[in-house]
Amino acid sequence: MIKAGGFTLLELLLGLALAATLTGIGSVSLPSIAGGIRLAGATERLAAALRAARGQALARNRRIEIRFDPPSRSWSVREQTGPTLDVQRLPTGVVFSSLPSALRIRFSTIGTADNATVVLAAAGRNRRIIVNQRGRVRLQ
Repeated sequence: MIKAGGFTLLELLLGLALAATLTGIGSVSLPSIAGGIRLAGATERLAAALRAARGQALARNRRIEIRFDPPSRSWSVREQTGPTLDVQRLPTGVVFSSLPSALRIRFSTIGTADNATVVLAAAGRNRRIIVNQRGRVRLQ
């Protein structure tokens, strides 16, 4: 008697149960992974905007400030007494967790800045952007 190759019904059911379990585990962790990626990207983008604002203050010989708008989850770059140069929004799920009390960071014509810490949050995680008096921007 020749036995045909294949799977038994029990083996198929176990395989399907294993696949369903792995899919469920993956879909639970996916939102937190995506939130972490969005948080990292937003932090890098805001830090780059702060560094660019310092560079513009030096290049234009004018005070440049970044103003934060928590309700709209955005920030704007502008000359202190002039027009708005750029406006950017945080991605979905990322919020300002902590901002300077004046809701702005100013860079002088020689590149110095207000001491400030901006904290962004998403998916239960926080990232800090620290600006010191010399205008140096670093991430934590």
